[in-house]
Amino acid sequence: MIDGPNRRNIRPPPAPPPPAPKRETQQVTNKPRGFNPASAFESPTRKRAPVALTTPLAARTTEPAVAPAAARSEGPAPAPGEPGFIGPVATPPEVLESARAVEQAYASGGAKTAAEELRKQSEALGDPAKVDALLAASRETIDRISTDLANGARDDSVDQDTNREVLGDLDAAMNLAGEAGKDRVATSIAQKLAEAIPAGSDQLWQFDDALGELAEGGIGSTLSARVAEKLINDFGRVEAGNALLNTSTDAINEVRADYETKAEDLSKVEQRLNEELGQIGPALTPEEVEAYKEAFWARPENARIRDEARAAGDKLSNTLAASTEQLEALAAQGDTGAQKALFESYSALAKSPNHADEALLFAGRINQNAGLANALRGEYGEDFEKKLSDELIAPAVPNAQAEAIAEAGEGGFDAAMQKFASLVSGLETAQSLHDIPGNFRQMLDDIQAIRAGTYSPDQVQDLLNSWDDKSPLGKSLAVATFGLALYDLPSQLAEGEYLEAIKNTLTTSAAGIELTAGILHTLGKASAAADVARFGAKFLPILGLGADAIQAYQDIQALRDGVSAGDIFNLAGSVVSLVGDVAGFIPVAGTAVDVVATFVGEALRVVGGLLNGEFGPGLENFDLGEVRDILHEMFGMSDAEVQLLVMNTKNGYGERLQELGLEPEQIRELLTQTEPPLFAFSGGLGEYMPLGNPNPMFDTLAAFGLSGDEAFRFIQEHGDALAAFESINPYYDEASLGNAVASGDFSAFREEVLRQLPGDIADALRPYLNAPPNTEYFEN
Repeated sequence: MIDGPNRRNIRPPPAPPPPAPKRETQQVTNKPRGFNPASAFESPTRKRAPVALTTPLAARTTEPAVAPAAARSEGPAPAPGEPGFIGPVATPPEVLESARAVEQAYASGGAKTAAEELRKQSEALGDPAKVDALLAASRETIDRISTDLANGARDDSVDQDTNREVLGDLDAAMNLAGEAGKDRVATSIAQKLAEAIPAGSDQLWQFDDALGELAEGGIGSTLSARVAEKLINDFGRVEAGNALLNTSTDAINEVRADYETKAEDLSKVEQRLNEELGQIGPALTPEEVEAYKEAFWARPENARIRDEARAAGDKLSNTLAASTEQLEALAAQGDTGAQKALFESYSALAKSPNHADEALLFAGRINQNAGLANALRGEYGEDFEKKLSDELIAPAVPNAQAEAIAEAGEGGFDAAMQKFASLVSGLETAQSLHDIPGNFRQMLDDIQAIRAGTYSPDQVQDLLNSWDDKSPLGKSLAVATFGLALYDLPSQLAEGEYLEAIKNTLTTSAAGIELTAGILHTLGKASAAADVARFGAKFLPILGLGADAIQAYQDIQALRDGVSAGDIFNLAGSVVSLVGDVAGFIPVAGTAVDVVATFVGEALRVVGGLLNGEFGPGLENFDLGEVRDILHEMFGMSDAEVQLLVMNTKNGYGERLQELGLEPEQIRELLTQTEPPLFAFSGGLGEYMPLGNPNPMFDTLAAFGLSGDEAFRFIQEHGDALAAFESINPYYDEASLGNAVASGDFSAFREEVLRQLPGDIADALRPYLNAPPNTEYFEN
């Protein structure tokens, strides 16, 4: 039970005498000032708007057991048989039969049996309108159940188990009903509690204890929040209402904490997958990347952590949805517990890939509800709008956009834009928030300008010039602008100079690479959540942008210094998902290999690592046993082959072979060769140690213009001669590799190499003496 001093800041209305029982039309006598059965905020003499505005759930209404005749504007009501007469709509026979079953259950077994029967009959009816009709037809039985519960709360005469079962069944029936049915049950319970509990008392004995126990399982929020709000606002029982409200907010906070813990556990598992694929990715085809991910998530522990995190997110979402309307109304009245539960829970959902849209809608309701916005400012201070911007809206925008794109599917940009615009519509015009809305209107305008080809590269550059000064929301909105605008870009823009100009601008600064990483992050999540097989080509402009961005950077340390490490985005997992899902559906021959080579290799190792504040994968997150098991399953690799692959890819050899144009299968064959190993030697007992440095050989092959199959065959034949390439030492600067790369003239370097290498190796290279060098290799 929740006891102790009242921690709420709600000013109670004058204590009324116990109200008379409500008739079917919900007319309550002796109402406290401010009561309205529809909105809970109507004066006895005049109407005013409810405090809680534009909630996810429809405003409460009341309905009699049968629908009333249509309202008249003036004049006497038409008599039966006259034109315009509309009689009542009869309750469906199956509903009346269900109501009789509930009544008989009470007669035979009391409140516990009746509540269980009410739940079962509601489940059987299925339709919310029919459940509403059942709850209206069962009004007297529900009042009897409520009276038993209220007397138990007053006298401590109903044990916790019985309370739990009865309240759980009532909550389940409410969740199957419409707003009228929910309101009817909550009003009955609140009214009977108000009649039974003395004014000023918060002692509910095992009634609120049972709700607290239910809340731990994510059950009961619909009932407890609505009953609490009615006790406070409709019946003047502030202390008793607060006891129940404590139960609701404590439950939400516990569910949120559980979700945050499980989400953190999942992020660690996802990061480990990123590290594993980031290292061995160059040796895997796109299809093998997908197979690896499937095998990774098929492992029981990984699947458990993933499924528990998703279920916890769904549980938090459902718990909030059941009570948000009432909590927002109470938060607007100054209830600090409701304020914190709402803000912190929606901030947690903002980081969820499945529920971020709910966080954006909540932010929109704050903007549209002056009472709620002012109350939150009172709790969090004048900087509340910045807090809302940084902690809730900024992380929600890319996640919600990814949801919109995934849901759009084959509908492409138009469907995604319509969905995303609906999510942010509450933030477009300044109402209660002053700074945020203008940013959203500008974002939507910029998206359309890019789609129309009128957003110039100079505007892109202006954005990048101010990047370091942008807030988290400013960066998030910039990512959203380009992510949605470039997705499914019209072919006349995607295949022309316009997209190239934007890409070129985005690949000339560290700010551009950070923005690009954010775009890839958003689109990567969208691709992972959608059926990309049917519309993967819509992602091509983004893939090309990412490839160009990575290739533009030559100075890794300069890039590292320029990026805000770990600021917002984690690129690695998104890219793995994106290239694995999309590569097989790229219509242009050869593009898939180029994109995969760029992304899985350099992007994951360098950019993904940099944005996480480190260079390349960290082996503290690399589970060698897990990698060994998966590669055993996928390829039948021996322990020795796995060890060689991991060691060689850790040293970056896989990426360099990618840059030489080798296919993943060729890379895997070279790096796992055991008889003899190319770049390692056996230290005995199955252990392998690095043998020299193959990078001088790779550099030499690129200088002679070897790539692809030719480079593969050369390494197969001479890959064990690393020392010969390491010992090349030009006698004069003009013959150095550095001079050749800088000048573009490789002739002197080639002659010097042929002079110093052993005869058989020199003979193998001599046919390429006049071939064009592989200059792209030296640009990476």
